[in-house]
Amino acid sequence: MKKIWPWVLLLLLLIIFCVWSKKDSIQLNTINKTHLTTTPKTIMDTHTIEFILAQEEHGNSLNGRFTNIQQQNALSNTCNAAATNLVIENTSTNKTLIGDDIINLTNTILPHFLAHYSQGAIRYNNQVLKVSGFVDSYEAQHEMQRLLNTSTLATQDNSSVLSTKPIEFSITKDLQKMHLKGTFNSKEQMNRIHAKLPNYASTSFTQAAHRVDNGTITLTEKILPIFTSRYTHGKITYQDEVFTISGMVETEEDIAHMKQLLSTVKFPVVNHTVIDVEAIAKRKAEAAAKLAQQEAEQKAQREAALTQAAALAKQKAEEEKKRQQEAKQKAEALRLEKEKVLAQAQHNKAQAAKEKITQLLQIENIEFETAKGSLTTKGKEVVDKLAIILQQYPTIKAEIAGHTDSDGSAEFNLKLSQARVETVKGRLIARGIHANRLTAKGYGEAKPLVPNTTDENKQKNRRVEINILGE
Repeated sequence: MKKIWPWVLLLLLLIIFCVWSKKDSIQLNTINKTHLTTTPKTIMDTHTIEFILAQEEHGNSLNGRFTNIQQQNALSNTCNAAATNLVIENTSTNKTLIGDDIINLTNTILPHFLAHYSQGAIRYNNQVLKVSGFVDSYEAQHEMQRLLNTSTLATQDNSSVLSTKPIEFSITKDLQKMHLKGTFNSKEQMNRIHAKLPNYASTSFTQAAHRVDNGTITLTEKILPIFTSRYTHGKITYQDEVFTISGMVETEEDIAHMKQLLSTVKFPVVNHTVIDVEAIAKRKAEAAAKLAQQEAEQKAQREAALTQAAALAKQKAEEEKKRQQEAKQKAEALRLEKEKVLAQAQHNKAQAAKEKITQLLQIENIEFETAKGSLTTKGKEVVDKLAIILQQYPTIKAEIAGHTDSDGSAEFNLKLSQARVETVKGRLIARGIHANRLTAKGYGEAKPLVPNTTDENKQKNRRVEINILGE
């Protein structure tokens, strides 16, 4: 009997050791009896991945061992999609490890975890996926439990609901100055309001964890346009869970509009919007002054336009007068030039006719019967030649001048000279020379070429001259 006790003691120690080595498996079945839809099987002879994804002050970190790099990238991509970074610190890969289903479940809960958890971690080891940290609401905690229960894997939610406080902020407006101040859970919350403010607005804010928004930011985004454009002075505050707007507007329509925007809000709202009488009076005065200024400017513009029009009309009149003067001067110069050319042409014609007649009469004289007015045969031939010359210059006018010597009485000589030029004129007319081109003038002995002292001189003085008068 005494020999059996050592063996009993050894068997007891062996049982204790086995129980101790299996304690993790026993704890697993106890903890997860609430969250598991089916009892997971513990596989002792298969190696699985292990990791911890932890929320830290400056981002998220990942440590552990994986089947491949694609599993790590899947978690990193999910974080990036949620606009947060994932720093891979100390990881390794082993293709003999299994765990794709764990990665899939982690990617399912990760967006919700990143959005609602703080100081938290997602850990997978000993074939259990554990979630820990502070969650911002019971609703978010229940959602996490629902997501975990969608899988048959062993899971455990160790999160605690963190007590929260509402955000607080104020927006002040004084004419063209605006300032936003407040305490928000994140910069993103502040930016939603800041995006609706004009460019000249300034901001200052404090970021505090676990601050929640119950719809005040959405309301603020809705009313900021009218607050910015229609309120002369005002303030929007959200404090102690009461939304308050105060300030002054210029019309009853503005008050009614703001009242309508606030009417659908479910949380406490206080509206202290009133009519700004001083602003209305100032606006009317400014409008009157502006109208007076516009009228003065319009009057000045009209007067300036009239002055300019008068100056322009005067300038145009002067230019027209100058143009007419220049045109007149040009026309006069052209006329004078034409007259000059015409005169020169006439002179040339007259000169040519004169030269031809002179040449003719130098060679041949117009002979008359002695003491008579009738032409000799030779005289007729010479007159006919004169007619041919005058026909070549149809516009030339000529004087037929008759002269005698001093023999006989002056009266007789005058009549004789006149009779002779009339005879010449008549023959020229008979030869086609128009009568209005011819002037017949007898001078008698009044214009001798030389003294009538010799028969030769007397012969020179007895003559008929053809004097060209022009056209």
